[in-house]
Amino acid sequence: MPIWGLRHKSPTPVQSDMCEQCGQKPKFIEPGGSKHPYCSRSCAKKAGSAKGQQGPSPTACALRGCRATGKPAFSNYCSDEHGRQAVALGQTLGCDVCRELPRAAGHGDLCLACDRKFPGVRLKELASTSNAFKDVRTRLLSEWDGPNAARPKVDKVFQICVPRDVRARHDAYRYAVPGRVFGVLADFGSGKTRSKQRAGRVVRVFHSAQCICDMGTKGPVLCDFKSCGICCAVKSSFREFAFGEKFNTGRFGDGVYSYRNPSLADGHATSATSTPYRVMIACDAAVPSDYEVPDEQSMFLASADAIVPAFIVMYSV
Repeated sequence: MPIWGLRHKSPTPVQSDMCEQCGQKPKFIEPGGSKHPYCSRSCAKKAGSAKGQQGPSPTACALRGCRATGKPAFSNYCSDEHGRQAVALGQTLGCDVCRELPRAAGHGDLCLACDRKFPGVRLKELASTSNAFKDVRTRLLSEWDGPNAARPKVDKVFQICVPRDVRARHDAYRYAVPGRVFGVLADFGSGKTRSKQRAGRVVRVFHSAQCICDMGTKGPVLCDFKSCGICCAVKSSFREFAFGEKFNTGRFGDGVYSYRNPSLADGHATSATSTPYRVMIACDAAVPSDYEVPDEQSMFLASADAIVPAFIVMYSV
């Protein structure tokens, strides 16, 4: 039986065989054997723009003092070697796995190469003294508006690193913003990305459900119980919920329901007796730029691509 969040993949080409523009697909090889630096015509065109043939000016290699052009395939360095030098010199944080290459933007704590080797959802516990922990706590408490004056105590925070394909679909959705949001049809034509279309904005919302595992007591791990609403939602990035349900059902139809006000999400939080914590998921949701996010009622998203889990928050009230 398949495990949510895990995918079987064929061996990944080594870094030198990956497209020098996108870094995600192998370089194109002609029938005669000659290898191109890019995977497709679209990437070759983008690379041409970066070199000044048209479009924006090129971005310099992120290693201080290097004037060569930085490339997305090397995390905005001109080569893997300069990426390694930047890590060794302390100019950037290194990958949590290989400790050599720089972390890639949008890939959590991993470099591009290690991210391809570990494609599933990953969790990382944040230190209570870290800026990231403090930011999550501040945002949750500032939005908390419950019937009682007392606010919860944030005990632990797990950062969620979603797979590349999940992040890519979310980014594509943010620029297209198709479908219904909160029961209202967003007027974005066919839903296809347009060059002059303004991207939607991202808002922090909260989602909670039954958590039947001992979340937070044994490190940053997800359980395999099909009845755990928290772990099922995180593993599948809201494509599957407890008991195999494919969506939430509510007043606006089938989709994903969340709240701007975390105290309202807390009303759906149910924890097992084996953990002292209540649990909710802090999420990033893409909405139209002019959309007013409701404070005192649920926000409905028709597509799972519109929302990604960002943090698991363990708290006590």
